[in-house]
Amino acid sequence: SDVVVVGADGGCCSIIDFENGVAKVLHCPAFGKVGCRRDTPGQYVASDPRGRAAMIASVEKRKLVYVLNRDAAGEVTLASPLEAHRPRTVVFDLVGVDNGYDNPIFASLEVQYLDHEDAVLSEKKRISDLKIKEENGQVGSNDSGKTDATLGRYGDGFTKQLAYYELDLGLNHVSRRWATTTHRTACCLAAIPGGADGPSGVLVGGEDYIEYVHEGMTPPPLPPGFEGAKKIPRRLISAIPRRELHPSSKGILITTITVLRQKKGKFFALAQSELGDVYKITLQVSKEDKSVVTKMTVCLLDTLPIGIGLNISKLALLFVPAEFGDHCLYQFDAIDIEGSAVTCTSEQTIAAYLKGESRASSSEDDEEDLFYASPENAAEFAPTFRPTILRNLHKVFTLDSLAPVTSILVGELAGNEVSPQLYALCGRGPTSSFRILRHGLSITELAVSELPGIPGAVFNVRDEKSGKNGKFYDRYIVVSFADATLVLSVGETVEEMGKESGFLTTEPTLACSALGNGDKGGGICQVYPGGVRHIQRGSVSQWHVPGIKRLSA
Repeated sequence: SDVVVVGADGGCCSIIDFENGVAKVLHCPAFGKVGCRRDTPGQYVASDPRGRAAMIASVEKRKLVYVLNRDAAGEVTLASPLEAHRPRTVVFDLVGVDNGYDNPIFASLEVQYLDHEDAVLSEKKRISDLKIKEENGQVGSNDSGKTDATLGRYGDGFTKQLAYYELDLGLNHVSRRWATTTHRTACCLAAIPGGADGPSGVLVGGEDYIEYVHEGMTPPPLPPGFEGAKKIPRRLISAIPRRELHPSSKGILITTITVLRQKKGKFFALAQSELGDVYKITLQVSKEDKSVVTKMTVCLLDTLPIGIGLNISKLALLFVPAEFGDHCLYQFDAIDIEGSAVTCTSEQTIAAYLKGESRASSSEDDEEDLFYASPENAAEFAPTFRPTILRNLHKVFTLDSLAPVTSILVGELAGNEVSPQLYALCGRGPTSSFRILRHGLSITELAVSELPGIPGAVFNVRDEKSGKNGKFYDRYIVVSFADATLVLSVGETVEEMGKESGFLTTEPTLACSALGNGDKGGGICQVYPGGVRHIQRGSVSQWHVPGIKRLSA
């Protein structure tokens, strides 16, 4: 059975197991001080896809790895944490890399900043070099300011990297195995299935682009028509389709990515932008080597409310926990949309880079980084679209949410109610709403039956036989009038019953209830002014009031 690892700002993480819908805390190790601190792990939690280990990281510096095992009784055991700290390092996202049954690997999107003294010395050196160039007349257009600061290069200390941390199960040690430079705006990660299920690796979402990164990957193949190009691309990257009216000078940030395994060797990913547009991402692997990715395709799926995550179930349901407004559950109507949707591929993106003008003052790596750092370049070749109604999804359920409440007023403004109402302004932008809250519990109307008069009392009577899971359910609804009793049978529909129910319908009912537990056959008791009636297993026995006396309640 699976367990859940939960991180918190309380200085501890919890391993929770669910049995029959009840949560049970198996382990809750403490490792930090209580409080929301940037160096207390708990902000990011990632697990090995094979369930062998879990990494919990803080916003800055600290990372801990817990090795999970099971004892002879099948209980989950937790080993002492292994440290993978790195000073002056800010973490943006964390995932577990699927590499089969090799040593567990965790991918971290992080930035290591300079110490204050080193930053001051670096700035002084940059200014000194610039003055020397000015004196010698060697100042160019790229030297007048911090042109490369947007990329985090040339000693500014803010280069964003994707790093692999490997847990050696034999040596019981964690090391920083590999790292590579990524797009400066990268902010989210998603692990690609590995082993026999896929090529492994990580999808990196940033501004205007989605990139595939993996250790040891070869440069992507050149697109058709560029076989003799002088520039050699080193990134397998694809732009995302853009909205028609979106400014070309402003990028579109990918905020969340998720991956769904359909079956062995087949999977796809979904990514959502800060505007709510959802994209489907597919990877094409080489026919000779299934571990080599040769092409990436990004196509528009639909436009949904902005969410903090995308959760896909095996029943083809997509749950979007909204950042603002109601949470929604969608069902897929179509998923193989590559031929009909607005699509951009890695071949088109690399071809646009190869067509761009070369800069003599920049190396190939710097030139490629500069090209992908400009939103104008993405706007030139990325396909455009107009947001429309849902085409490939349809909403099946909505979970109400008031978050965020921007304003609230309490008062009895209806004029005819006892309790005051709560008037709230909720949501943001297109999900904004005005809601009225009233005291009480909401009800669901299942059936409506017309009554011949004004009832004096209503009783619900449970069934003699137990239902599912040993629970008892109501079988009858008994409605008492001034001179008669109405018996309604509860099932898939509500139907009126006569004498076959065993109840006396020509007298008002003062009290009615089932006796004992249904499994013991206690029967049903009906009290009316003339006596008491006991109904058990289809037979009826009565006790009449002696003389002219009457019962009352």
